[in-house]
Amino acid sequence: MRKAIRRISAGFLGAGMIVAVTAGVTAGAAGAATRPAAVRPAPHAAVSWPIVSRGAAGERVVTIQYLLGQRGYRLTVDGLFGPATQAAVMSFQRRNKIVVSGIVGNITWPKLVVTLKLHSRGDAVRALQHQLRFAYGHKSVVVDGYFGQKTLAAVKIFQRNHKLTADGIVGNATWKALVRGDRS
Repeated sequence: MRKAIRRISAGFLGAGMIVAVTAGVTAGAAGAATRPAAVRPAPHAAVSWPIVSRGAAGERVVTIQYLLGQRGYRLTVDGLFGPATQAAVMSFQRRNKIVVSGIVGNITWPKLVVTLKLHSRGDAVRALQHQLRFAYGHKSVVVDGYFGQKTLAAVKIFQRNHKLTADGIVGNATWKALVRGDRS
């Protein structure tokens, strides 16, 4: 029981959550039983990356699926965080020595994203292009996996609009703004 509570605590603390354990004991005919741990968000926890888990759908999930593809996981990119996406996330977490929760949050996102710049190629670029085109309306960006001039121009506009350094390099700060969905 204590191992399970420690494992739950570590997983949720990494996701910007606080675990509150209620150890209420009730006596019954079969003996004592304990109530399960209650989990609640920290009242003032600053969550810089979105928390995405099974059942989620949309652009963030598309981004996760493409980023997992960049890391060698073969998934259907459908924007649905189902069992296959969860299994890939858990495998990624295991390989990267992250608490295995199947949840993409403050610890998993920074390990999952890839720094991109002009002439980068691959599924991570597709993730970026999909975000720019479908979440932020940059219709000139084509989702083709090549970071060319049109992608560069859209990235710089996005960075300026979000008060980031407009250098065209997509690092943690730009990824974070992209997946949070800030519409500055």
